[in-house]
Amino acid sequence: MRIYLDHNATSPLLDTAREAMHEAAGLVGNPSSIHGEGRAARARLERARDIIAALVGAGSADDVVLTSGGTEADASGIVGLGLAAAAAGAPARALVLATDHPAAHGAAAALAARGFVTETIAVDGLGRVDHEDLARRLATPAAVVAVAAVNHETGVLADLAAVAAASRAAGARLHVDAVQAAGRVPLAPIAALADALAISAHKLGGPAGIGALWIRAGVALAPLATGGHQERGRRAGTENVVGAAGFAAAAAAVQLGRTAEVAARAARLERGLLAIDGARIHGAGAERVGNTVNVGFAGAPGDAIVMSLDLDGVAVSTGAACTSGSIQPSPVLLAMGFDRERAREGVRFSLGPSTTDDEIDRVLAILPAIVARVRAAGA
Repeated sequence: MRIYLDHNATSPLLDTAREAMHEAAGLVGNPSSIHGEGRAARARLERARDIIAALVGAGSADDVVLTSGGTEADASGIVGLGLAAAAAGAPARALVLATDHPAAHGAAAALAARGFVTETIAVDGLGRVDHEDLARRLATPAAVVAVAAVNHETGVLADLAAVAAASRAAGARLHVDAVQAAGRVPLAPIAALADALAISAHKLGGPAGIGALWIRAGVALAPLATGGHQERGRRAGTENVVGAAGFAAAAAAVQLGRTAEVAARAARLERGLLAIDGARIHGAGAERVGNTVNVGFAGAPGDAIVMSLDLDGVAVSTGAACTSGSIQPSPVLLAMGFDRERAREGVRFSLGPSTTDDEIDRVLAILPAIVARVRAAGA
């Protein structure tokens, strides 16, 4: 039996999500059609939107734009807010946190290709927002600021209240990547601070290929996909009714009350990891989400640890699934001040509600020998 500890990359599809998708797959109508089949598809889509909006916990379901996933939601939020603000007279300038997901940095690159000046906001050695650096950068007005609520590699939580206050005072829109926050922390307090918020279904037991962007009512958003009237003119293209049904089922199944038991298992894992000679926890000392532990073992490349664990039936990663096939050092750890050798040593363990005590025990039993073997191979 394999052990899956890579929930930050994707969580196993819930049975309820699979069943909801199977049911929705029986619908044949296009939700934009006005006949009976189209109306049935539209009703199923809007029921799903209501549930997803309830997960966000802020505003109306009309403020939720369904996307193809978290990457598109980040792109739609960052680029859409930036272009709309610039069109209204804001400076063509965007700020993105240095440790944010590649999706956010890709969106910033898309703005740069449209003539924006883009800059990264620094973090400290624990991966927290450097608020002095943010203030310096906001001394020159910007159209949009982008910060992740929870870092995808370390689990470090951003001080969004301070970021929102600084952005608001400078007249900039705030986009929050809440992909790793959804299902792990309440989203309503985050949405209360943001102008746009991105989430993704497959991080909380829904299907891959669908996400959502929540937009504060009254905030202008330039659509990236045009050519149709769908999503109230904010994203053209026939809606994914089957994916939305699965997303809604996963959203409805979120039990924030279970996060404490997940965090307790992660804490026990962390204590066991620190018992291995030369181990360090990245982000230790910062406030972190409870399911994520990012560890480095001095002298042991992270990719070799990941491959060795995989051969022993344990799935973990070195970082973002979008980039984990690369042997390049972690950009998150580099931004936190680690040198390239240390930044290659990061290994991310991310737990979910299905993780068991026995699985943690098994990992801690086999890992010391794996670390020793990897170190010996590189000596």
